[in-house]
Amino acid sequence: MSHGWQLWRRFIGLSLASLVFCISFHPWSTGQAESATEIQQQQLLTPTAEKQLVSKGIESYQIGEFAQAITFWEQALPQITDEKDRAIVHNNLALAYRQMGELAQAIAHWEKAIQIYQALPDAENRKQIAGLLTEQAQTYNDLGQHPRAITLLESAIELTTKYPDPLTQAAAQGALGNAHWSLGNYDQALSAHKRSLKIARELNNTSFIATALNNLGNVYMSQATRYSYQAQVAELEGDIEQTTRLTQEAIQDWTQARTFFEQSLQTAQALESLTEIKALMNLNRWVISRHLVNVGNNSAQPLSSADQEFLQTNWQRVRELLVRIPDSRQKAYTLINLAESFQRIESEASTQESIQLLSQAMMVAQKIGDAKAQSFALGSLGQLYESAGDYSTAMELTRQAEFRAQQIQSSDSLYRWQWQAGRMLKARGATTQAISAYEGAISTLQNIRGDLVTNKELQLDFREQVEPVYRELIDLLLNASSGDLSDPNSQVAASPLKKVIDIVELLKLAELENFFGDECVQVAKDKAQNEKGLADANAAVIYSIILNDRTEMILRSPDGSLKNYPVPISKEDMEAEIEQLRYFLELRTTEQYIFQAKEIYNLLIRPLEADLALMQPKTLVFINDGVLRQIPMSALHDGQKFLIEKYPIAITPSLSLTTSQPLDHNHLSVLSMGLTVARPPFSALTNVKAELNAVEEILGGTELIDQEFTFSNLQAKLRRKNFPVVHMATHGKFGVDSQSTFLLGYDQQISIEELDNLLRSRGRREAVKLLTLSACQTATGNNRSALGIAGVAVRAGVESALATLWYINDEATVPLIAEFYSQLSQPDITRAEALRQAQLQMISNVNYNHPAVWSPFILIGNWN
Repeated sequence: MSHGWQLWRRFIGLSLASLVFCISFHPWSTGQAESATEIQQQQLLTPTAEKQLVSKGIESYQIGEFAQAITFWEQALPQITDEKDRAIVHNNLALAYRQMGELAQAIAHWEKAIQIYQALPDAENRKQIAGLLTEQAQTYNDLGQHPRAITLLESAIELTTKYPDPLTQAAAQGALGNAHWSLGNYDQALSAHKRSLKIARELNNTSFIATALNNLGNVYMSQATRYSYQAQVAELEGDIEQTTRLTQEAIQDWTQARTFFEQSLQTAQALESLTEIKALMNLNRWVISRHLVNVGNNSAQPLSSADQEFLQTNWQRVRELLVRIPDSRQKAYTLINLAESFQRIESEASTQESIQLLSQAMMVAQKIGDAKAQSFALGSLGQLYESAGDYSTAMELTRQAEFRAQQIQSSDSLYRWQWQAGRMLKARGATTQAISAYEGAISTLQNIRGDLVTNKELQLDFREQVEPVYRELIDLLLNASSGDLSDPNSQVAASPLKKVIDIVELLKLAELENFFGDECVQVAKDKAQNEKGLADANAAVIYSIILNDRTEMILRSPDGSLKNYPVPISKEDMEAEIEQLRYFLELRTTEQYIFQAKEIYNLLIRPLEADLALMQPKTLVFINDGVLRQIPMSALHDGQKFLIEKYPIAITPSLSLTTSQPLDHNHLSVLSMGLTVARPPFSALTNVKAELNAVEEILGGTELIDQEFTFSNLQAKLRRKNFPVVHMATHGKFGVDSQSTFLLGYDQQISIEELDNLLRSRGRREAVKLLTLSACQTATGNNRSALGIAGVAVRAGVESALATLWYINDEATVPLIAEFYSQLSQPDITRAEALRQAQLQMISNVNYNHPAVWSPFILIGNWN
C-alpha cells in the first residue's frame, strides 16, 4: 500500500476491504455538480471598448486561457458603470478563478455580484441571485466547508421557488445532495439528488439527468460501504440478526449504485463529455470495490477475467474522450484519477501509463494556471518514483509539489507532500531533516482540522491518510537517539520525550475529533487545566504507544519528568495478546485469564515497577493506545495482586482534555434513570431497580424508571435543576463511530451527541461532575469502539465518567455501585480511590472476585 494522497484506498484487517475514490481532500472527485451560471456578455450596456475587452476574455476562457481571460475582464471592470454589467463580469471572473483553482477569489467575486443584484429592484435581477449562491456553495463544497454550502443552497432553493427557475433549482438540489453526502448524511443526500433528477427529467435536460444519476450512485455506494463495515463489526460481536440485516442492506445499496451508474453512462454517452467519463470511472470503481468488499463472507473475491476486460474497456474509452475534451481543471484531475487507478495494477506498463497521464495532467494544469492541480500532479509523480526507489527524482518532484501548494496556501495537499518528503528523508537516513518534514506536515494538518472533523467520508480513511503521519514521527523521535532518551535532571522542555508526548497528545485529539465528527474536543481542551492539577494530585501518567515493531510505555511523574520503556512485541502480536486477555476476562466460569493477565502485566507494567515505587503516586492515569483501550488495566496481575490492589486507576483519552478540580463531596445531588423492562432487541435489566434504590438511599436525588425514562422527561429534569451526578442504568453501546454509539431510553435511543446537548443545555449551571453508565458495552475486536468509550466524558461534556467495557446483568453490580457512591460521599476521597475501594470489596467477596464482574468498570477523565 503506497503512502500519501491516493484516489483509491483500501481498508484492511477489520476495516473495510474496499477500493473507493478519495473524496475527502480532492477538489474534483466522483461527485458532480452542474453549473448554475455561465460566461455572459449578452445585453451589456457598456461602451464598445469595454465590450471588446469582455469579448476577448470570453474567447480566452473558451480555449482554456483562463489567466488571460481574467486579465481582460479585470481591465474592463473599472470602466464599466452599469451595475448589471458589473455583476455579469464579476460572475465571469468567479468562473475563471474557479477554473484556476483560486477558490477564495471566485467566492469573493460571486459575493460582489450577489450584492449588486440584491440592490437592484426588479424580480428578474433577484432571480439571478439563486444561481450565484449555488455557484458559491459548490465552491465551498470544494473547500470542504459543507455546512456553509448547505446554508447557501437552502437560500438558493428558496429563491428558485419565489422566482421560478427550475434549472437553477436542479443544480442547487444536486449541490445540496453532494454537501450532505460529504457529511455522511445519506438520507438527506438521496432526497436532494432525487429532487434534482425529477426536475431534470421534467426539463428533459440530458446533462443534468446524467449528473443526478451519477450522484445517486455515489451516495448508494457510500451507504453500502458503511453497511458493509457495520456488518463486519456485528459479525465479530456474534450478533447474527444484525449481521444479516446489515449485509442485506449493503447488497441492496450496491445493486442500486450500479444501476444508477449504468443509467448515468447510458444517458451521458450522447454528450461525449466529462459526465460520461465520470460514469465510466465510477463503474470501474464499483466493480473493484464490490469485489474487494467483505459482504457476507470472510474473503474478498478476486476479479474475474470478464471484470478485468470490463475495466480495461472503460479505461480505454476514458482515454479516448479525454483527447476530445478542452483543457480544464476537471480534465486535469480526471487524468490524475486515471493515473492513480493504473497504479493499482502494479506492472511496469501501468507505471509508465501513470507517468504519461500525470505528465499530461501537469501540462493541462500549467496551461490553465491551476497551481493546486499542478501540486497534485507533481506530488503523485513523486510518489510513483518513491515507490520505485528513485528518491532523487521523487524528492525533486515532491519539493516542486510542496512549493506549488505553499504558493496558494493549499494545506490539504501541502501536508501530503511534506509527509512524502519526510518518508524519503527517513529512508535515506537524514533523520534530522525527516523529523523537520514530519513536524511541518503535522503543523499543516492543524490548519485543516475542520475538514478532518466534518467530512464523514474521511472518518474511516483517517487511519491511512492522517494517523500514520503522527505515528511515523513518534517512531522517528524515539529512534533519534540510540541511548536513553530520558533525562529526569534536565528541564522538561529540553527532553526529546517531551516532543514525543506533544505529538501523542495531538494524535489523541485528532483521533477523538475524527471519531465524534465535531469540535467537541476543542471545547474540552479549552476547559482543561491539567499541568498544575497533575502535580497537585500526585498522579503518575502512563502513555502507551503501539508501533509496528514494538510498544513504547512512557511514564510521566507528577513533577513532569519523563522516562520511556520499549516493549519488544510487534503490533500484530500485541493485538492478539490483548484480544485473548479480553476474551478470558469475560469468561466468569474459568480462571484462564490469570496467565494472560500476568503476561500483559510483565510486558507493560513490570518494567515501570521500580520507578513507580520511588515516586509513590496516589493515582495511575493511563492514556492508552489502540487495542489497549479494550482491556481494564485494573485486571493486570503481578502474580500476587491485581494492579487495582496497588493503586487507584483512571483512564483518559488525553491529558490536555482532562480537568483536575477536586470533587465537592457536600453537593452530590443525583439524577438516576434506568430501564428494568425489555425494549427489543434489548433484554430486561432485572437488577436496575435495586441499583437505583441503592443510589437514592446514599445520595438521594430524582429517579426516572422505565416509562418515565423518556427523552423529554430527561431534558426537562436537567433544565430544571442542577445535578452534579447523572446515573444511567440502561443499555448502552459504543460502536465503530458516533452514529452507532447510543444509550437506550424507554422511548428512543439517545445518541452521544444528544446526551451532550442535554447536559450542555442547562444554562449557566456547573458541568456534570460524574456521569455513570452502568450497563454499556464496547464492540469487541475494534479499536474505534474502544476509542468511543474512552472519549465519552469529553463528548458528553462532563468532568468524568464511570462506564463499563462490557455488559454485566448481575446482582453484583448493585453492591459495587453502592460502595462506590458510599465512598464518594466521604470527604477527601478521590473518584479514582472510590472506584478502587468498591472493586477491592468485590475482590474480597468469594462470590464476586472474578474480574468479569468488577474490572469492566473504568473511570474516565477527572480522577480527583
